[in-house]
Amino acid sequence: MPLRLLSRLDNALARCEQVVVCLLFFGLILITFGTIVARNLFGASSQRLLELAPAGVLWIALVGASLALRQGRHIRLELFLRFVPERIRSWANAAVGLFGAAVMGVLLAASFGFVQNEVAIFGARGWIAVVFPVFFAVAAFRYLLGVFSISSAESSQS
Repeated sequence: MPLRLLSRLDNALARCEQVVVCLLFFGLILITFGTIVARNLFGASSQRLLELAPAGVLWIALVGASLALRQGRHIRLELFLRFVPERIRSWANAAVGLFGAAVMGVLLAASFGFVQNEVAIFGARGWIAVVFPVFFAVAAFRYLLGVFSISSAESSQS
């Protein structure tokens, strides 16, 4: 039952991420196009709008990476695991999931300090960096969900 609830939460989170990626991409196109038109037609350019473009790319990349992690389309090194029995493969995948969750947890803790520094240096524009703790929290959740799914599948097979 708890795994089903976590899976539903993950599905809702993925739908939100898809909407966010689409909106960010559309906004990035508008900002870039608007800046180009303003510069070429009116000889005016907004530095603040130009600074939003790299931030938009960063957000799209991290939200997209989170979606790739959910679908299992992230980079994996599986050559060795192809030649081992299924039970060992399950244990190895669970160990990788726990390691990934631990790394994401450490990076999550560090990212809070990073966001705090960005806000102290850049003021309100520093809040753009909030994507880092959000990404690391979601990635840790997805790694742990994968571990729970593996252990649930193993217990149902026994």
